[in-house]
Amino acid sequence: MATPNPPGHNSWATAEDWATRREYITTLCVRMYKARFQKWGIEKKIKAEEAVEIFRQQTARAAAGKPTVAYIRGRRIDPDRLQRYRYRAAPLVSKKIMHAEKGDGGEASGSSRVVQVICRTPSPSPSPEATDSAISISPRIEEPTELRVPHECMQILHNFMNGAFDSGMWQMQSEGDRAEMNGAFTWQHYVASSQGLIRHGRIKEGFSLLGMCFDQYKQQLQKPDSMFWLATYKCAMVLASQNNKLGDAFIDYASKLTSLMLPPGHPFNQLWSRVLLTGINGIKEHAGAIFESYLDMWGRHVNSTETSTTNDVQGAFVFIQLHCAGLLSYNLLETVIQGMVTGKSIPKEAAVFLLQESKFRLALSYLSKRRLKKAEVTTKEILAWLDAQPPSAYVDIRCKAAWLMFEIKQRNGTQAEALAVGHELLKLSQENYGPTHIQTLDAMSAVESYCQRIGAMGAAEQMGGDFESRWKVFRDRAEAINNFPQQIDQPWYYRSIELGEKVGLVQETVDLFERCLKISDDSP
Repeated sequence: MATPNPPGHNSWATAEDWATRREYITTLCVRMYKARFQKWGIEKKIKAEEAVEIFRQQTARAAAGKPTVAYIRGRRIDPDRLQRYRYRAAPLVSKKIMHAEKGDGGEASGSSRVVQVICRTPSPSPSPEATDSAISISPRIEEPTELRVPHECMQILHNFMNGAFDSGMWQMQSEGDRAEMNGAFTWQHYVASSQGLIRHGRIKEGFSLLGMCFDQYKQQLQKPDSMFWLATYKCAMVLASQNNKLGDAFIDYASKLTSLMLPPGHPFNQLWSRVLLTGINGIKEHAGAIFESYLDMWGRHVNSTETSTTNDVQGAFVFIQLHCAGLLSYNLLETVIQGMVTGKSIPKEAAVFLLQESKFRLALSYLSKRRLKKAEVTTKEILAWLDAQPPSAYVDIRCKAAWLMFEIKQRNGTQAEALAVGHELLKLSQENYGPTHIQTLDAMSAVESYCQRIGAMGAAEQMGGDFESRWKVFRDRAEAINNFPQQIDQPWYYRSIELGEKVGLVQETVDLFERCLKISDDSP
């Protein structure tokens, strides 16, 4: 059987070929993720050679009366996990462990992995004074892990948040100042963009961008803003939405990096020690409770200080996004939005903007369910509202509405209509963001992919050449400044849903805004 041609090859011309290509890309993506994570030093499993060496050193130290903690690649290994490994090990590995414990030589010598194993005496317990000042976690030994972990995570986050706001580390900026949460928004936006490039067949560029994201994660870790932890949590869920192993690999990467860069007692290390007990399935299960608890506390701190409209709108958008994904209760969303709109803490135009953003998410949710007529009707409502605004206003919604129509026409229109809307999308992106902005590059990859899918190979090749020359400028700029080429200062720039959103939840968000706006208009 012939091996499928790689993405970008000119023989991909028919719909049947495109289906084969998508299957090929999906398989290739998982393999490339695993390869890249391994290259970046993200290895989750304990290797046989490492386990043998740990048991050898533990036995030798125990004979000398020394307690032992073990580290692999700089990360502390939980003793219970080590024992579970021993019980589940293959017979050959179990035999090697027994030989190592008996002092039989030669089992681990010369291994390149063994040099990454360190066994040493545990640090002494902190003094009572130090214990009093540290974050305390209520002991709940009787609770099962699935109940204890989210409770402890919430306590750690509450203490960390209170300390960050009270010490002035996090300050919600006043009018005219740069928004406080830009770091997390920028990082999250580029992670999502990397996934878009990969879906469109730009696999090499997508993984290059993902690598850039992980490099920048180190900087975020050293100086986190108030949305950093939620962005980390969400990133794990976004990657896991493609493949659970990808989510687990990211968790392993982020936890190891945290253990290397931050002291053992740092709240983030305390969080990871608990999250790792449940893995990606636990993150998905407990995300709603943790997001809601965190944002409830965040909202109380924000409401207690005078903030800018931008900060308020950004915060409201995060609440909307998480509720639409089923990760935030309607009661909390309603409390926040009613307080902002009917209490007039944000201007009416800001509330109307958030209504249009909610409608955008509604149209995307319809698209995900292939309810194309409803998606088109909702998109036309947004476009009608935009027609009544100044041409230079709300450029982000204008570009995203063009994205919507491009998606709709691909599925429910002629090829000519889809191409026309696709070129309009490119024109808007270039005019508003610039030719080498990540938004424009993402749009180019989508239109190029569509041209390949319908067999318009001449157009696809020309667009592919343009993309590659612009991507080079983007990468050169990133390397020159050792950072993302563009900072994303708003959470609503990205044009797709990162996590699954439910039509009913989005609709009730739209209804909530319309009701609050009516109450606000009727009030004196």
